[in-house]
Amino acid sequence: MTFINKKVCVLILAHKPLDESCYLFDKLSFANFYIHVDAKSDFHSIYESCKKFNNVFFLSNRVDVKWGGFSMVQATLNLINFALQHDLENEYFHLISGDDVVLSDDLHWTSDKIYMDFRAAEENRYRMRFNNIFADTIYQRSKLNKVLIQIIKFFDRFNITDKKYYIGSQWFSIKRKQLCILIDSITQEDIDFFVKKLCPDEHFFQYLIEKNGLIGNLSEDNRRFLFFDKKYQNGSSPIFLSLEQLLEAKKKGFWFARKVDQKVMNKFYSLEHFF
Repeated sequence: MTFINKKVCVLILAHKPLDESCYLFDKLSFANFYIHVDAKSDFHSIYESCKKFNNVFFLSNRVDVKWGGFSMVQATLNLINFALQHDLENEYFHLISGDDVVLSDDLHWTSDKIYMDFRAAEENRYRMRFNNIFADTIYQRSKLNKVLIQIIKFFDRFNITDKKYYIGSQWFSIKRKQLCILIDSITQEDIDFFVKKLCPDEHFFQYLIEKNGLIGNLSEDNRRFLFFDKKYQNGSSPIFLSLEQLLEAKKKGFWFARKVDQKVMNKFYSLEHFF
């Protein structure tokens, strides 16, 4: 199938070296790669390892990303806006992290589907209902904030509401038309609402989907393979995947897999005909 003048672009939020992704940049020469490097990271070393590729572009508007803070959303918005403006032929947008592996070279689709994790926020509804003074600060993971969260959860439990809130992974794939709808709909009021919320990166784009009446466009999955284990960080973060798990995910038709350390990533990309 031919997609005339319609380009794939991969948006990467990175904070570590991308040496193992260089093979990918070369192999997927038809795609544009846009990279946001955390302001805390060594930009020069990451840039030097990738600068020879003419399909790799780095953002100058970098953000100091704090875990679970609005800074993650802001970095994502900066990345999206740059990619939208940089090449008007960018059509298929895929947001991933520097810990992701690309499993397929067929990253196009013909429908209006949006590949995004989207669920009702039940246990985590409190995040969207109440501001948190420690949000997007170095104290967000402090013991004091853990106490504050329990207080907020108490108020959420007994202060009944019929309003629905949604949650999901921040990594998604979307076409240009729908992405522009989401981005163009963002108001200062939206920003003010989310800026002091906990883990807004798991709610912000789901909120925009609902706001713009695009729930019906959502696919049943986001084409990303990940695996949670209670033994790893109490199940709050996906485990690092093995080569065998990557090969199985590829066989099942996933587009991406996360999280993957550099050694396993190297082994996967070194396989002959891995696409």
